[in-house]
Amino acid sequence: MGARALLSLLLVAVACSGGSDGDAPAKDAGSAEAGPDAAEPDASDAGDAGEADAPAVEAEAAVEAGVTCKEVAHIGDSLTAYTVDPLTQAYAKVGVSAQIDAYGGRAIKQKLPADPKTGKQAALDFVAAGFAGCWVVALGTNDTANVAAGAWYTRAEAIDEMMEAIDPSATAAVMWVNTFTTKTTGYWSNANMQLWNEALTDAKSRWPNLRVFDWAAIAETGSAPFADGIHHTSAGYSVRNEAIAGAFVGFFPP
Repeated sequence: MGARALLSLLLVAVACSGGSDGDAPAKDAGSAEAGPDAAEPDASDAGDAGEADAPAVEAEAAVEAGVTCKEVAHIGDSLTAYTVDPLTQAYAKVGVSAQIDAYGGRAIKQKLPADPKTGKQAALDFVAAGFAGCWVVALGTNDTANVAAGAWYTRAEAIDEMMEAIDPSATAAVMWVNTFTTKTTGYWSNANMQLWNEALTDAKSRWPNLRVFDWAAIAETGSAPFADGIHHTSAGYSVRNEAIAGAFVGFFPP
């Protein structure tokens, strides 16, 4: 393992595995998401230092006008884990039944030791269980921080691996929530969030079934208050949850 990859595993212990909004930012990483545990890679990626397999760009677009979704599999990190019940209710208010799998510190290819799965594995688990609805991916805040800390993969590779885990044929409808923080320094700085958002936008050319919800455009207005620059207050989560549910039915009405 290279020095930069080791740095990633040692330093990028992301999103509190417990606690509440407003926990004091951890020393060193400059983020309330930093914790005492080291992030772990997906076991299936052990020794992975190469490029992710490129998805088939020839796949026909699955998300056409008139696509409807009454069920959603929502995969997230602490920004979802801290508000599962209210988010489920927000989906229900717009006529969507949600199955949510989220954990603090989760990223597509890395996780905290207490988390039983990475984001990629969460998607594979939904698929294995026969889930056939639409998807929301609310990951990226930790992924872009991991890359900034020297992870062995790129932002594009992480996005492609998640999309392939959901549906390698690129036909399942996916809405991805982009990222925003008010941090100006450190791995979780908003500059790194913007790099992730750019990678998501670029991924749309490779994945015709991908729609990106521009949460950052809402968050930057200050309408969803932050508790620590990364996590929201209860009022902030309420705004975020309603915005996600509203955007989802805007893309894929029930």
